[in-house]
Amino acid sequence: MNSLRVLLVDGGSEKSDEISTALAKANHTVLPAAGLEEAGEALFVEQFDAVLLASTFPAGTLADFTAKLRRVEQSQGSETRIPVLALQSVSEGGTDGFVEEPIDPIALTEAVRSLAQALAQPTKLGVASMKNELPVLEPEKFEEQVGYDNELMVEIIDLFLAESKKDVSDMNASVVNSNWDSLSKTAHTIKGSLASLHAAQARATAQELESAAKGQEAAVSVRAFQQLVKDLRVLEPRLLELRDSVSPARA
Repeated sequence: MNSLRVLLVDGGSEKSDEISTALAKANHTVLPAAGLEEAGEALFVEQFDAVLLASTFPAGTLADFTAKLRRVEQSQGSETRIPVLALQSVSEGGTDGFVEEPIDPIALTEAVRSLAQALAQPTKLGVASMKNELPVLEPEKFEEQVGYDNELMVEIIDLFLAESKKDVSDMNASVVNSNWDSLSKTAHTIKGSLASLHAAQARATAQELESAAKGQEAAVSVRAFQQLVKDLRVLEPRLLELRDSVSPARA
């Protein structure tokens, strides 16, 4: 997969030309699409190795596009799955991975190769079956653990919110590069932090990710990572709400 056919979806940003030029210089073929509707139509016209999102799109619209993409793959009898990637600055949920900027064509090629292989592998039941049964956050247990020290609670929340962003970036790089040892270690670290916060839902996902990475189960690792990103996005506003409610400055 040295030369890629990339469907570049842009909702109005100025990055398309820059990305297209960089990829073209590396002998990749780029088809720009002005939005997900146009991108959906392109799926029936040409075959692609990857979809790259250069803008943010509504979650529902993105989900509809991804579902259409999978239906097209099925109708074409494809044995591989097309990864849906987003620029790191876009941070779309529902994607298979992120691409750092400025675009590195070699890194993009490797990311598409690794993710396509992982997505094509048989999957097994993962964290989705249990996630809705667990609480997102248990503030009472968290407060009890820190001895009802509000300043300490604020400090822990701030530290987690800062470090978790780096952890997600590191895990994304590990997934893209199939570095399962690194992925397992980072998942283990964030699992411990989530346990301290009493964020059971995300902690269970991190546990699943750690186990899958240790076993070098590529497909399960990819999906567990995607789920962990979603869980963290749900957790963040709950932590911020708790932080504001106990902040000494607001007391």
